Amino acid sequence: MSLQAASLREQLARLRPRRLLPLLLVALGCTLVLSLLGFGRLHAQFGELAMRDAQVYKAQIDRFDALLAMVLDAETGVRGYLLNDHKPVYLDAYTESQRAIEPLLARIEADYPPGSADRPEFETLARLVRLKLALLADTVTAGRVISAGPPGQGGAGKAYMDQIRQSIKVLRDHLEARNQTLVNESIKRFREMEHAVTGLALGALGLIIALFGVQQRQATLRARLATLLERENVALESMVSQRTRELSDLASYLTDAREAERARLARELHDELGALLTAAKMDASWLLRSLGATAGPDIQARFRRLIDTIGSGITIKRRIIDDLRPPLLQGLGLVEALRALTDELRGEYQLALQLPASEPPCSEEQSLALFRIVQESLTNTRKYAHARHIEVGLALVDNMLHLWVGDDGVGFDPDSPQLSRHGLAGMQHRTQMFEGHFAVRSAPGQGTRIDARMPLQHPAASGDHQPVA
Repeated sequence: MSLQAASLREQLARLRPRRLLPLLLVALGCTLVLSLLGFGRLHAQFGELAMRDAQVYKAQIDRFDALLAMVLDAETGVRGYLLNDHKPVYLDAYTESQRAIEPLLARIEADYPPGSADRPEFETLARLVRLKLALLADTVTAGRVISAGPPGQGGAGKAYMDQIRQSIKVLRDHLEARNQTLVNESIKRFREMEHAVTGLALGALGLIIALFGVQQRQATLRARLATLLERENVALESMVSQRTRELSDLASYLTDAREAERARLARELHDELGALLTAAKMDASWLLRSLGATAGPDIQARFRRLIDTIGSGITIKRRIIDDLRPPLLQGLGLVEALRALTDELRGEYQLALQLPASEPPCSEEQSLALFRIVQESLTNTRKYAHARHIEVGLALVDNMLHLWVGDDGVGFDPDSPQLSRHGLAGMQHRTQMFEGHFAVRSAPGQGTRIDARMPLQHPAASGDHQPVA
């Protein structure tokens, strides 16, 4: 048995799944998930940054477009004023543009702080715009087109306008170049992020596949372990069943041997000791009669005491024989034997008997087993129960014998580990010898009831249990 247990432990140790690998895979999976979350957050931040840069670029371009539109509106308003007989209504666009251009230049100036690369170009643009506005103001004051100023075809106004357009184009080209650089960097970052996320996703997919493989391997190992344990359990159950049968057969043999020994002692006491005591009593009585008046009063008293003592010995002998092998059980049957057994208790307890009117046709061995169960139960009741009422019953229902013994005593806990179970074990075994069922129902303060049920065994079917008397 120890070798088999050692072999089982070795096989279980070989089949036991390694627990470190799943933990490592779970830790790696958590790292990948956190990395994916981190890269996703970075991706969102990069996207937000790119959108902000695009908005800033668009706002700067819009400001340059607005500046150019305002200068053109101012020039158009002055031209309309000159061409329409100096009507003031045509100066509204000029006046509005003149008021809005300086704040717009201040806003554009904020985009090019001192020291920036395009600051000189912006200052040139601002100077040209102011020169253009000054020329327009002089034209309005003079009421005619002033051609003085920087030389060039079309006059000074056109020259200023061309230079303003050129300066705005330079600044827009620089903005476009910077914006393109930012776009390229953003695209590069997005691609790097895409590669990293793709790598992490592939890693997570590989991890899922690895975890699935580990789970499948563990499921296979568990199935092998279950099969191995089931096989071992079947072997152990078979061994336990075999040992149980052997112990049950041994207990049955010991029970039959004990009953046979009791029957032999009962016969010896009845035949040998009974004959000796009876002869001794008869001899003592003959001597007492023979001596008659010749014997003194003290000798006659001693003879009478001797006769009484021998009679008491005969009574004790009969009681011992009755305990060893109840003569009523063989002579009158189980029901009358139970009546005689319980009649001794009527002076001590309130007794309730529920016995059948006719003798059940059971075998001698089964009758003896039922009698011993009642005898053991009543002995326990008299010793420990402190009861006032005792109930003994026997019934035959559907070819099943039902025996019960109950009392209203102090009761006990049937599951208590401190309980002495020898008497209960003996009664249970006597019931199991006939394929019956034995039950004990009791609780502290609630009395005790013992039930034994077994199939009726007819005398012809008693070959397995030969008579022991």
